[in-house]
Amino acid sequence: MTRRVFIQRLMSGIMGMGALVWVNGCMAPLISAAARDKNAGDPWQCMNCGHLTRTREDLSGTRCPRCTQRMLKKISEAQMADALKKLGA
Repeated sequence: MTRRVFIQRLMSGIMGMGALVWVNGCMAPLISAAARDKNAGDPWQCMNCGHLTRTREDLSGTRCPRCTQRMLKKISEAQMADALKKLGA
């Protein structure tokens, strides 16, 4: 292994690790699996990315699983139906 090959591999390893840190591969879908089930609880929507979910818990202070912002807001059933219709679900 020459010095040039070593430096190239070292730099590509550093850049690869940086890409793994920068790109979040664990992003939640825009519509959660429970969003369509009315028995799952109250509808919630993220005001930042539009993530839709349902739960019986109070999510007002928790982070959105998709964009990690604390912008989850409880919405009405009509708003949930409109959002699901817009997204084609």
